[in-house]
Amino acid sequence: MAQSLPSDAVIVKSIKLSKLDGSKPPIDISPQIVEFSIYEDITFPVVRGDFTFSDGIDLIANFPISGHEKIEIEFHNPGYTDISCKYTLQVNRIGDVVTNSQGKIKSYVVETVSQEFITNANQYISEKHKGSVNDIISTICKKHTKTKKTLLLNNDPTKGAQDVLVSRMRPFQAIDFYRKRAVSTKYNSSSYVFFENKRGFNFCSIEYLLDNQKNNINDKIFFYDTINNIDLKFMNSRNILNLTHSSLVDNTTKMTSGSLNMNVNRFDLLTGKVSTTKYVNSEQQSKIKFSSKSAKPIDPLSFEKAYGNTAAVSLLVPFSSESPENFIDVSLGPKHSFISKMEQNVFNAVVYGDVALTAGDVITIKVPSAAGFTKTQPLNKYLEGNYLISKLRHRVVKLSPMEQSYTIAMELIKGSYEDII
Repeated sequence: MAQSLPSDAVIVKSIKLSKLDGSKPPIDISPQIVEFSIYEDITFPVVRGDFTFSDGIDLIANFPISGHEKIEIEFHNPGYTDISCKYTLQVNRIGDVVTNSQGKIKSYVVETVSQEFITNANQYISEKHKGSVNDIISTICKKHTKTKKTLLLNNDPTKGAQDVLVSRMRPFQAIDFYRKRAVSTKYNSSSYVFFENKRGFNFCSIEYLLDNQKNNINDKIFFYDTINNIDLKFMNSRNILNLTHSSLVDNTTKMTSGSLNMNVNRFDLLTGKVSTTKYVNSEQQSKIKFSSKSAKPIDPLSFEKAYGNTAAVSLLVPFSSESPENFIDVSLGPKHSFISKMEQNVFNAVVYGDVALTAGDVITIKVPSAAGFTKTQPLNKYLEGNYLISKLRHRVVKLSPMEQSYTIAMELIKGSYEDII
């Protein structure tokens, strides 16, 4: 009879170290790796990784590991060979080098990043760009980062035309500059992010991710069993090992950021005219799309009436009527309000390792209410529902030569409730 595997089991198919210039063939370093972590983040442009070595063959001196190497890694859950995580990362830094008291084993941490991040660091861009933000970012990715990875840059099209000269910006700085100027043709928040996950490079709004990825949840349903007594209806759910509600509400930040009411003044450099766009959250929040069809506002109507009647922020946007329309002034109010909502309801969760998950996915979590020692805990109607994975850390720790533990830590954001407060 086959022995069942623990829930945190993982198959590390390969971890290979090789020289960037191909001067040495790849070698298997999995025996030397005692722990590794892979990081994905929708607010950071590339994937990063940390590899902890316990080195008894002095790889660091004999290979050597000097910063001109890459690490290729692939791992998957047992029994699911058709889905895996596969990354190629370039060595960026070697630190925390310690030799044991017998002088026979060195431990150290090799920090890695996607190769595009290294390419980004050795060049500046000084050139003029014309056209849509989607097309400009695509051009920068292909021309300057030299990436061969999948580019998912046109799922959330932008409107307006850019006619801008950038000077002495690194490629990812230029991409971030245009990201902030992007205005969506469909999503009111225009909350664009540029990031890398296991699928490639992505450029889209957070609102797009919430609205579209909810259709791909499938079996990505997680339950936090606080009393270790799961109701039978949740037996097919995945377990949350640890759940922290890191941010529930911050009224001062919400109001001072203009989340409830703000003015955006556009100053025409050519004519000297000033036009004002007013954003009032209670009038426009219904246009925002969230990760659930039943999403309810974080703030009740009474709160909006009490604190959202006057503009808390007034912004100034320079513009020239000689230039193409860019719609930046009309996008800033909804964008500021939306980002503030995203920061109001944030979870940190730890789950068993699952290679199907990646940053930018939407999952469902079931959160029980704190109902004392009742036999069955009702679900928290405000906090359950669909959440976007904004940050993700794959972590694999070697427990023995034949056993490894695989967990994932996630930051989850939502910006709404499932019921009215």
